[in-house]
Amino acid sequence: MAEEPKQNGGKKKQNWIPKDFLKEVKSFANTEGKQMVGFVRDKFREAMEEEETEEQPQAEPKKKSVAVLPPELLDTLKTASQATGKSVAELIRECVTRSLEDVIREEDEKKSEALSKLQLLKKEEG
Repeated sequence: MAEEPKQNGGKKKQNWIPKDFLKEVKSFANTEGKQMVGFVRDKFREAMEEEETEEQPQAEPKKKSVAVLPPELLDTLKTASQATGKSVAELIRECVTRSLEDVIREEDEKKSEALSKLQLLKKEEG
């Protein structure tokens, strides 16, 4: 008799949760878990893409413009561009190149002048 309650008790523990119910719960958890993981992955990817798109526009303007020109100068460049048939970028490039040549030439002249003065001083001493 003592064995019967144990067997009945063991059977009752097994019988109170139907196997179909367990299968259904496992299936639900499996599909919902997969959906949740997919949802989280999609949101993570979206967040990463938003960060990349936010970083790119900030980096591009820094590379595009080295100096900001006043509006009057921009108007002058546009007018000169129409008159010469060259683009604004070509005009700026040419102006910078010519200006740099002038600066370099002036520096060379100063060096030559300084060397000439030095040579004159050496001749006067000798």
